[in-house]
Parts: sequence; C-alpha cells; structure tokens
Amino acid sequence: MKGVSDNGNRVEPWRVLVVEFEPTHYKTDLWNVISGSEHIDLLVIHTQTRNWDRDGGHDYQRFPRQYYAGLVLSGYGVVGVVRSTACVMKSIIARMPDVVLVCGYSHAQAVLGFLTAFVLRRRFVIYVDEFNNGRPPGKFSFLKWVVRESLRKFIFSYGKAVFVCGQKGVESAVTAGCAPEKIHDFPYTVDLERILRDAPEDIPEKCLSDVRRSEVILFFSGRMIVRKGLPSLLSALSTAEVGKEWVLWIEGAGPELENYIALARQYNIAGKCRFLGFCQYDLHSWLIRSADIVIVPSLQDNWGIVVDEGLQLGKVVVSSDATGSGYDRVVDKVNGYIFPAGDASALAKLLAMLVENGRRVSTEDHSARFNTKVVRPIDNLKTLLEVVRA
Repeated sequence: MKGVSDNGNRVEPWRVLVVEFEPTHYKTDLWNVISGSEHIDLLVIHTQTRNWDRDGGHDYQRFPRQYYAGLVLSGYGVVGVVRSTACVMKSIIARMPDVVLVCGYSHAQAVLGFLTAFVLRRRFVIYVDEFNNGRPPGKFSFLKWVVRESLRKFIFSYGKAVFVCGQKGVESAVTAGCAPEKIHDFPYTVDLERILRDAPEDIPEKCLSDVRRSEVILFFSGRMIVRKGLPSLLSALSTAEVGKEWVLWIEGAGPELENYIALARQYNIAGKCRFLGFCQYDLHSWLIRSADIVIVPSLQDNWGIVVDEGLQLGKVVVSSDATGSGYDRVVDKVNGYIFPAGDASALAKLLAMLVENGRRVSTEDHSARFNTKVVRPIDNLKTLLEVVRA
C-alpha cells in the first residue's frame, strides 16, 4: 500500500487540510504543534480575516510566530464569502487531502468544505466547541431547525469524527444525536511556554503602577457583550465588603463598552477599573501573568480560554457555572471557585474572601495547575493522529 512500510507504519505524512475561521493566538499554538509533527502535512485556510459580526470584538493585529502553511482570506460581505468558499473548494480538489478538518458547520465555507470532501471521498472531521440543541431564535425558526438537523444528520452519518471542547461539548454532541464512539474531546488550549515568554512592547502605565503598588489585581477578559457577564462582576465588586485595596483590569471591546464604563461610574468603582480595550496576544499574556485573581462571569460561554490560561499559570480562578471550561476544568474550592451565573450576591461574597487573602492565596495556590485537567496542544495532536490513522 502506498505510503505504508512493511511493518504497517505509514511512511508519508498524512495530508490534513483545515477549514478554519479567523486566526487567533490559541489556534496558532495548536496548528504550530500539529504542523511540527513529522506525521502531518498541514494546510490551514482561514476563511475570514476577523470575526465580522457586530459583536465580534476581536481585532487581532499580531499573532505568535506561525510555523504552519496557511491562507488568510477576507471573508467580508457576500463577495468575500463567495470567494473564500470557492478557495476552500479549489484547495480541497487540488490538494486531495487524507482528512479535511472543518471548524463549524453553519457557514457556507464550512458546509461546502465538508460536502466537497464527501464528493471526493475524502474523510472529514467536524470541529465545534459545543452543539446548541435549543430551537434556533428569530424569524424562520422552524426552517433553521430543519436545515440544522439535516446538516447534523449528514455529519454524524458520514463524518469520520466530531471534535468538541470538554465535557459539555461531549454531552451536547450526544444530545444532538452523534454516536459516542465518533466524539473526541479536542478543547481549545494554549502553549503555556509561549504565554510565559510573551513580552509586549507597550504596557499601560496604569497597569504598571498597579503592580508597583502591590494591590490585589483582578482580571476580566472578554467581549463587551451581555453574555460575557461583566455587569454582574461590576455589581458584585460594588457591594463586596473588602478591606484591602484592589483594581480590576478589564480587557476587551464590543458594542456594550460605553454602557459598562457608565455602569462602573454608577457603582462608584470607576477609579478602580481599568478599561483596556482589545489587547493583542502578547499584552494579554502579560496581563494575566501579572494578575492575582482571574474572573470569568459569563452568563453563557461554550468554552472560555481564559479559565485554562489562569489555571495553567497557577492563578486563583473564579468561573461561573455557565462557562464550559469552568465546568470542565474547575473543581470548586479545590483548584478554583464556581459560582451561579448572574448571581452578583454570591460572587460578591466570594470575591470579598479572595481579595482579602488575594496575594497569599495566589501564591500558596500556585500548585493549582498540578491539580488541574490540563490539555496541551500536543495532546490534541495525539487525538488527531488517532483519528487519521484509524
């Protein structure tokens, strides 16, 4: 058999083509590790330069050094979608990969990606963080549901595997109707060594001053949209009975930014809040390294990479129970803390205790990462190799 030695081991690397969304720092970590394997010949097609949705909030201008072959397409507007879809189809036809790994299944680029693979009798794998099993919202709800269920039935029947993020992702795939043997935990993850060595050129002076004053530093990172739960965090801090000095670093951009700045003023905590806007990956690394307590108060979040980053760095991590990564990684009061999503009162009590013991807790709890379910990019590589070799 071509590409296989006498002892059954494949000689040639497996050709894997990835149909991906926008480039991100954590996905760069993943594809770098996968492309570094002698067993994988990787091409990544990013179908959009950035998330063009109104609440996208991402404005990545810099990325970790990229070691994989890849294309970044605009994907903006109708013309951009058509062009990126055509590029995906042409690339699959020209490359004839052994496996097509498609991120998502609701965009035109993704759908035409796995359909092209199917027609060419190429194996395909679908990668989502979590399946939404509720009725689609808005107009034409029933029609959307029919289309969604039809696509899922096709994927679950003919796809080689389904990759999801964590236990919630696995549970959602089973509920959606996927056979358990096809489901693989393939969570978003980061290269810890890269986070530790990232060195931004420009650091906000207020943040440097906060570090010098040795105040307890709280850290929030997320888009300025309702489901990320920042209002409940601001409300909690306005009522928490805290004796020690603290500051809150708020990283992120989005449509609700001005409303949240006004809310901080209304709660009389604006002087303790640093609204930093969207930060590039290297500054993000410095911020989370320098913080004491990482808070993820999402009302709904399929994953949340900040939980994983905080735990691997040995930080005190506080997560809502509606955050997928918190559900998967945090054992309450063992390696972090869980509170009911949207419950500002419960969060206030928890933060009052943690801030009071802030620096002592974050130092003593540095071993948290050793009590955590840590999944590294290399672990996802092993999962991918198991699937392509099967």
